Amino acid sequence: MVYTGAGDRMLGHHGLLHPATADLAATVAPLISERLMRDQPVLAVLPTTTTIRLRTQLPTLAGLHTTDPGELYRHPGRVLAHYRAWISDTSQDGEPVTIVAAPDPRHDDMHRAALWMHVEAVTTLALAERALTLVCVYPDDVGTADTVRCVHPSLLNGMASPNPDHLPAEQFLARYPLPPPIALAEPDFIHAIGHFAQLSRLRQVVAGYLIRAGLPAARQADFMLAISEIATNALEHGVPPAVLRLWTTSTSVICQITDTGQCIAPLAGLLPPPTTQRRGRGLWMAHQLCDQFYLWPHPTTVRLQMDRS
Repeated sequence: MVYTGAGDRMLGHHGLLHPATADLAATVAPLISERLMRDQPVLAVLPTTTTIRLRTQLPTLAGLHTTDPGELYRHPGRVLAHYRAWISDTSQDGEPVTIVAAPDPRHDDMHRAALWMHVEAVTTLALAERALTLVCVYPDDVGTADTVRCVHPSLLNGMASPNPDHLPAEQFLARYPLPPPIALAEPDFIHAIGHFAQLSRLRQVVAGYLIRAGLPAARQADFMLAISEIATNALEHGVPPAVLRLWTTSTSVICQITDTGQCIAPLAGLLPPPTTQRRGRGLWMAHQLCDQFYLWPHPTTVRLQMDRS
């Protein structure tokens, strides 16, 4: 099987649906082999067993990079930053590169799975300026195939072809929003603020809570910065008062911040801001700092989670 039409000097964001019983290594080997033979770096984000089988099928391994998909996709909001960093490190002069990935959206967690598809939907915008071929490989599962088709501008089936089912990112998010937030028990801490002057006291109280919750020091600092950014954003762009709630579970600390406004920027927090942009980076920053980040727009509700280990 020969893959063509992937485009070297512009982004090609392709979906590849394969039967669940197919040999994944055999499915992606022709594409990866073609790129390696052209001295093009390839990042393979594939299950370990697939990577081992793949290595035995390739004529050369020079230029092949691998990483653990379970670790990479553990935090959907950080994946684009990882992709961008690998591209910058590997292609410092803008030479074409390829990423072949089998995302692991953890469908047993409906929020994480939905968030991953939102990330897929904005990928074409976030990486548009890169000389990248990105092939996202999914099993042709009846529960997910429709959404996989909707987030990819083209599909691979021997060759790349335009995908008539593709939806622009904002349309996709409108059709497939996050599931409603899961109701939690009564919070351990609840506090409302209506003015910027109250932020300093809020930070002090929350910092003490995070210490008592047993978060490691570095995680405390990251979580505190994320919470501060979201609280500030709620006062600046939302409709105060902003209400902050905190919970501690056996595995994590959860913070939820709600105001009475409605978020009208559906891609907020998903797209990396331009490097020249000095403001408007808070939601993206919080997404990178936390282990989980979810935003519901009506009313604006942001739920942040930091694992305790």
